[in-house]
Amino acid sequence: MSASSEATEPAATVKDFVKIPLFLISLNGEKLFKWTPDEPPSRRQKIFLRTFSTIVTFNFSSMILFLIYDRLESALDYTALTIYWGFGLNSLMKGGTLWLGRHELEFIIKGLMARHPKTPEKRHAFRLVPYYKKITAYNKYLTLWHLGTTTLFNLHPIASSAVEYLWREDKKQGFNYRFPFMMWYFYNEEKPIPYLFSYTLQCFGSYYMSYLFLGGDLLLITLVHLVNMHFDYLGRHIEQFQPSGTDEDIKELGPLLGYHHEILDYAERIDSTFSLSILLNYMGTCVVLCLIGLQLVAGTEFLSVVKFLAFLIATMVHVYFISYFGNNLIDLSSGISDAFYNHAWYKANYKYMRMLVLPIARAQRYAHLTAFQFFEISMDSFKSLCTTSYQFFTLLRTSLVEED
Repeated sequence: MSASSEATEPAATVKDFVKIPLFLISLNGEKLFKWTPDEPPSRRQKIFLRTFSTIVTFNFSSMILFLIYDRLESALDYTALTIYWGFGLNSLMKGGTLWLGRHELEFIIKGLMARHPKTPEKRHAFRLVPYYKKITAYNKYLTLWHLGTTTLFNLHPIASSAVEYLWREDKKQGFNYRFPFMMWYFYNEEKPIPYLFSYTLQCFGSYYMSYLFLGGDLLLITLVHLVNMHFDYLGRHIEQFQPSGTDEDIKELGPLLGYHHEILDYAERIDSTFSLSILLNYMGTCVVLCLIGLQLVAGTEFLSVVKFLAFLIATMVHVYFISYFGNNLIDLSSGISDAFYNHAWYKANYKYMRMLVLPIARAQRYAHLTAFQFFEISMDSFKSLCTTSYQFFTLLRTSLVEED
């Protein structure tokens, strides 16, 4: 893309980059920080938060009552219940992580705002438009797919019951009151009004969990993508720098080192904020892969297979994107050391060459994401996740076959 065509594009700010994740999080009433000190409190956010808290408390209480008063009829029911509980608890954990790390997130976002390119020339040098279009497309894709999967889970039970009732010749058998998720109520939910009330609360609860799950992951990859943009620009800027052989070169080197240190600090803060969330993402994905695999091979109705397969894809894509952007973070941050080594340092004077040793050594300690310090996040870790999940799946499937 040429500089002239980029100049005609809207100047995307950091606020534009994080717009989709923060919007999804705000739908649950969670406001992580104020953009300006004098920003007034939002009455809308308070209403959203109270509604979210009430519905989620009611639904989780009903899920606990199901464990106490109801029983599961098959292995498929056990796997489905585990998936529902795992997704719900993981989503709440993501929301809690965001809330506990809100001050760190504010520091990171406002720091990146201060470093954000503000002139057309700078935006072109940072490749701002391609970076913005890329993360916006990824955010929209993940949001549409995940919320589409949630909608499929929500509509499948009532749609199948309605079709079954309409096509049944004997209407005396009545309507089969199916629900999206396994819950137990202290009232008789198998009547039209209580059924619609309970069904609506379950649907709202599932969307709330999806907003938290999506918002946390999309904010993570968006912040990493912004940091990657700075590492990319910094590496190219260093490599293109032509020393003049005078002491003025050292004055150019100093701000670059400060810039590099600042971006590294943002990367480390992102990792410390999201590392627990990433670990649970990997662990949850491993469990989901095994259990949904059992759901698919055990044999069930077509629409159930479709919705669980859609959920499996959504879960895998989440972890794939985190691994992909984490891998980019490693590549671009480690590339700073190569940029220092590859630029025309041989044209500089002795003082400059002697000072260059420290930034090269410092840049070799690359930025990366971790799963709560257990392992680094990269495409290699994603491959290991898939391999490990498949091994657990085959082991679990063999155990169930032997029991039968």
